[in-house]
Amino acid sequence: MECSLVPRAKHQRFPTNCLLRLALCYIRANPLKFFAIMNQMLEQLGRYEILAEIGRGAMGTVFQARDPKIDRVVAIKTISVPETGEAEMEQYRQRFFREAQAAGRLSAPGIVTIYDVGEDEATRTPFIVMEYVPGRTLDQVVEAAAPGRLARGTALHLIQQVAEALDYAHSHGIVHRDIKPSNIIVTEEGHAKIADFGIARLSLGEVTMSGQVLGTPAYMSPEQLHGKPIDGRSDLFSLGVIAYWLLTGQKPFTGDSLTAISVQVLSKDPAPPTVLDSSLSPGFDQVFSRALAKDPEQRYPRCRDFSLDLQDVSAGRPPRFRPTPADRTQALKAPQPIAASQQPVPNAGGPSFLSRMTAYMPEKFRRPVVLYPALALIVVAGLALVAASNSRAKIISPPANLQIIGQYSFRAAEISVWVDNDLRYQGQVTGALRKHTRLFKTTYTVEGRIALTIPLRAGNHKIRFHVKVPGEAYDEDSTIEGQFNPYSEKTLRAIFSDQGLDLNWVL
Repeated sequence: MECSLVPRAKHQRFPTNCLLRLALCYIRANPLKFFAIMNQMLEQLGRYEILAEIGRGAMGTVFQARDPKIDRVVAIKTISVPETGEAEMEQYRQRFFREAQAAGRLSAPGIVTIYDVGEDEATRTPFIVMEYVPGRTLDQVVEAAAPGRLARGTALHLIQQVAEALDYAHSHGIVHRDIKPSNIIVTEEGHAKIADFGIARLSLGEVTMSGQVLGTPAYMSPEQLHGKPIDGRSDLFSLGVIAYWLLTGQKPFTGDSLTAISVQVLSKDPAPPTVLDSSLSPGFDQVFSRALAKDPEQRYPRCRDFSLDLQDVSAGRPPRFRPTPADRTQALKAPQPIAASQQPVPNAGGPSFLSRMTAYMPEKFRRPVVLYPALALIVVAGLALVAASNSRAKIISPPANLQIIGQYSFRAAEISVWVDNDLRYQGQVTGALRKHTRLFKTTYTVEGRIALTIPLRAGNHKIRFHVKVPGEAYDEDSTIEGQFNPYSEKTLRAIFSDQGLDLNWVL
């Protein structure tokens, strides 16, 4: 098939429509060759040859590939970059390379090694090259188990390996932030390896506004759901959730929606493991009450301590790491099942409660005239503490979200947000140049967008918003109050102008 598309004169520019017609002619004349070239382009990512797609998720796609330089099979994960301003996308890419570089320094048997990072030249899609680990994810391994549950020894062995790998990463200042069964690969030899180090924080929303919540709520720590700063104890909480699921067959926090699960994580203590599996000793209740404590200060300081205590109570030994008084208080909240042989029997002999109490008192305080009023005061004080605790538990408000949106025209600014005088966000935002062409005249403006989400409790809150532009006279502060309904999101619009900063609720 002939195509006459040559311009009339040599100095004429080749029209765009002619290029399109030429491409169509080539496709019609050589369809097999055309699609072979296209297929070859699709099967190459940087220098790596794509062999197969092995996974797909919200953040991107995972491929099995080959590195032709050293003839090694690798896994490549592409990272989806949402459509947004050029400045935000560039900030995202720089953050991606920094996070991947830091995670690439980790070298441990229980961590999937990162070999390389790159960016596809055509699409500018960033990707990360990792060790290819033949095996299955932990949730796939559990699902394939005969009773749908791993043997206790196998589960404890995997928990120990994950704990040691996390402690190694934490000692290098790296927190995973998204420990869950699908991020734990079990090799064909039965070894556990953690994947996606350096990727969990790569969300455009978190790069620009760190208050946004990321991760899977069922495995997230309370402080992570609150959008607060986290450390290795957040990963420990996630490991505790996985260990609870492996040893009892049930997840500690469940619900019909993400919001319902978040409420469980934030305000509900899970059932003691012995209630779900009577073959577990009471020591498991004590260990999990510490690992899943809402307050990070009450948890184990290291994942390895948690793993070793699990092994101790499984072997019938007491936990080797003694809990703090706060931990013991937390453990007392969980009801302990009492066997029939352990039920108290009236007049069964042995020292009574009163005799045990008075045994430690000086002789002068053992007289009834002093003893009984003192015991009465103790009982009254205990009842008052229980009543206060119950009243506090009843007034815990369900969660809600504050979303702040707005458009600005400054190159860079420092933004701070307070909720009821509590500083919840502080960071910097940047704007990008936008080119405008009209009637052969080109102008430039600076544009940027804010999209910040802050978790809080339902109820009435005072929101204070402050923005300062370094090097300019723009330094504005504004406050607004709003009522937040349970399990809802309320949107606040920030309007930046030369006259000041205005805040209003989006209805």
